[in-house]
Amino acid sequence: MCGVKCISFALWINILSVITGEDNFKLNLTPLNPVIHVGKDLELTCEATNCKDNVTFIWEAALDKFLGGESVSEKNVSRLLIRNISFKHSDTVVCKATCPGKQLQKTTKINMFSFPEDPILPKIKSLIANQKQKLSCTVHNIYPLKSFKIQWLRGDKILHEKEPDDPTSDHVQSYSSVFSYTPSVDDLGKNISCKATLKLDSINQERTTTGEYGPGTITVSSNDTSVKLGERLEITCHADGNPKPTISWWKLGETEPELKNNKLTINNATWSQAGCYFCKVSNDAGSQQMSVNVTVVGPPNIPKIQLSYREEPKEGESISIFCSLDGGPAELKLYRQSQSNVTGDPKKSTVLLNISSIQITDAGIYICEAKNDFGIERSTINITVQAAQHDFWRKPDLPVVILPAVGSVSLLTAAVLLIRHCRKQAKSVSSNIPLD
Repeated sequence: MCGVKCISFALWINILSVITGEDNFKLNLTPLNPVIHVGKDLELTCEATNCKDNVTFIWEAALDKFLGGESVSEKNVSRLLIRNISFKHSDTVVCKATCPGKQLQKTTKINMFSFPEDPILPKIKSLIANQKQKLSCTVHNIYPLKSFKIQWLRGDKILHEKEPDDPTSDHVQSYSSVFSYTPSVDDLGKNISCKATLKLDSINQERTTTGEYGPGTITVSSNDTSVKLGERLEITCHADGNPKPTISWWKLGETEPELKNNKLTINNATWSQAGCYFCKVSNDAGSQQMSVNVTVVGPPNIPKIQLSYREEPKEGESISIFCSLDGGPAELKLYRQSQSNVTGDPKKSTVLLNISSIQITDAGIYICEAKNDFGIERSTINITVQAAQHDFWRKPDLPVVILPAVGSVSLLTAAVLLIRHCRKQAKSVSSNIPLD
């Protein structure tokens, strides 16, 4: 009884072996439809299952143009290594496997892309609020262009987006985006960047380059740059730029910076600290500066008054009176006490009064006055004038002596001549009288 049943069972085992063996011969090819960067290496694996004997593998291209590749086969597996993928490999690859009495094949399409470099942005001199700037971003060796786009961003905000107008190509290409941009005040302090994206079915690659730009808009923390005498003033300078700019403060006329940071601090303000200061901002892309005028206010210092003549002037001499002020702004005047005439100029720190021929009546007290909104200070000088001396007993000048003498000699000579004439006339008359 067991004989018939045993024979039937053996037949079913053989039939099942055939069904689950060669009749179930399978082939698997990986990866299917790979997407690979141009220039990289690609390995394809073709694996057969359910074949008791060794499998014979053949690799070929669908259009019989496949070039290159190294295949290695062992038992039921074959591997194809393609080095330095290029556009000539862009084809459907076929793996054929033969198990005695049966043949199978699998295909895969090699898809390529190229996106090897970050976007390139030339250095931007500056980005100034409300001033138009032309920006340029270039990406080299892109493929395929139909899947490529460039975006301009300020911070996280998209400013502009550009896709190729004619994306059809069968080779790598470079692509540029030129963008005219006008920054707003709200954009200050945010980086500007060019973001390039290549999006295919199975990949999404992004590369972003942040632009380097020089300092543009410079702002200060306060528009009130005046400080009272003896008090404290602090001004902070802000600047936009990438990389982050270095900031220093310089005073006009100085060869060394006052401070090498963004804060200008004046403690216990003095008159000498007033003046024009510069906030200088620089980085690798450029430099800018902004001027700030610092004013120190307070009551004026005591002015100085002095006479150009060292000794007491004499009547008729020329003199000058100087009035000067060191320190803060003030209106400076020079005048004689009890007189309304005033010499002065509110914009000058020196006043000069010239007297070309001083007289006794010019003697008196002269006042130098410095005045501003915080107070008034005066200095005085008392000027006396020596009277001119007159010498009534001095010897007469030579012409005064000579003229009277010459006059006396002339009168004497005339008198002598007159006497002689009279005597001659008397003798003549006596000689003409007849004798009786």
